[in-house]
Amino acid sequence: MFLSYYYNEIRCKVNRTAKNYRNVFCFSPGCAILSGAIFSGKDLSNLKSIGRVILSAIFLVLTGLMIAFAKAAPAAVFAFYPALSRKMLAAISSVSGLLPIALWEILAVLLALWFFYTLICVFTKHHSLLRWLSGVLLAACAGVFAFVGLWGLNHFAPSVGASLDLDMREYSREELVAATSYYAAQVRQYAGSVERDADGLTVYPAFSQLAAQAADGYDALAAQYDAFDAVQGPVKPLASWRLFSKTGTTGIFVCFTAEACVNPDTYTAWIPYTMCHELAHKQAVAAEDEANFCAYLACMASDSNDFRYSGAFGAYIYCHNALSKVDKQAAAEIWATLPDGVVADIRAANAHYAQYEGTIQDAAQKVNDTYLKAFSEESGVQSYGEAADLLIAWYLKQAAA
Repeated sequence: MFLSYYYNEIRCKVNRTAKNYRNVFCFSPGCAILSGAIFSGKDLSNLKSIGRVILSAIFLVLTGLMIAFAKAAPAAVFAFYPALSRKMLAAISSVSGLLPIALWEILAVLLALWFFYTLICVFTKHHSLLRWLSGVLLAACAGVFAFVGLWGLNHFAPSVGASLDLDMREYSREELVAATSYYAAQVRQYAGSVERDADGLTVYPAFSQLAAQAADGYDALAAQYDAFDAVQGPVKPLASWRLFSKTGTTGIFVCFTAEACVNPDTYTAWIPYTMCHELAHKQAVAAEDEANFCAYLACMASDSNDFRYSGAFGAYIYCHNALSKVDKQAAAEIWATLPDGVVADIRAANAHYAQYEGTIQDAAQKVNDTYLKAFSEESGVQSYGEAADLLIAWYLKQAAA
C-alpha cells in the first residue's frame, strides 16, 4: 500500500512534467522545432535570414583577407597560386569540355529562371521577402568568394612581362615607331598566306576548325616558359552571340566552368587572336592588356598561318593606335606600307563593329570598366590599349637577341 501510494505520486509528477514539456516543445508542422511560447515559424524564418546575413559577411571578410594577403605578400601568394589556379581550371574543364556548347550559358539560364521563380513565390505563396533577399545575398557573396579563390586573385599577380623578363618602362617615341614598323612587317609577311575573297577580305576555315587549333600556340609556349601550361578544353562559340554583339563583347572567359568562349560574330581576321586571348585567361592571366599580349605570343607560336596573321594583325593595330596618339605622321607613313588586303580587313572590321555602337554597348562598357577597376586595373577598359607596352618590350627583347 505504501509503495503503491508513492508509485502513483511519481507517475502523476511525470505526467505533469510531460504535459509541461508539451507546452514548450512542439512537433507540429506549424512550429518546426519550438512552439509559439518560444519561437514561432516566423521567428525561425527571421533567425535563418539573420544566419544567412552573418554567413554572407563571413564570405566577404574571407574574400577581403585573401585580397589583402595577396597585396601584402605577393611573392608568397603568387609563388603557388597561378599554378594552383590553372590546375583547378583544368580539372573543371575536363568536365565542362565534354559538352560542345557552353555549359555556363545553360547554368545562367537555369539560375535566372530559379531567381524569378523564387521571387514570384514570395508574392504568390506569401514566402518571406527578407528570407529571399538574404538567400540572394548569401549566393552573391559565396559566388564572389569562389570567384576570387578560383581565379580572380590573378588580377593582383605580378605582370606576365616580369615572368618573361621583359624590360617594362616608359618608352621613347623612337622605340614605339620601331615596334610599330616591326609588327607592320609581320602583318605584311603573313597577309599573303591567308585566303581572301573577291573584295580582298580574309576568309578563314570554320569556327570549329580554328577552335581545334587555338591551343596549339600555348602548347608550344608551355615548352619554353614556366608561365604557361598546355591548355585543356576547347574554345566554344557563344550561343547568345547576338546579345554579346550588342554589348560589343567578342569573347568571355567564365572561371566557374573554365570555359573560354568567343563570339562567332567577331570580325574574321580577329577570331584566332580572340580565341587565344580568352585562352590566356585560362592560363591564369587575368589582366586584359596581358591577355592581349599572350594572345599575340600564342598566335605567333602556332604552326597555322591563319593564327600568325591574326596575331600580327592585332599587334600592329595596338601599336598603331598608340603611335597615332603621339606621332600621327609616323603612324601614317607605316600605314602606307600595308598591303591592300590588310587595309581592307581593318576598314571592314571598323565598319562591322560600328553597327553595334549605341546605348547598350556604352552601358556594357561601363559595367566592364567598373569590374576591371575593382580588381586593380586602374585604366579600366582602356587597359586594352596598354598591350602596346608589352609588345614594345617584346620587340626590344627580340631586337637585342
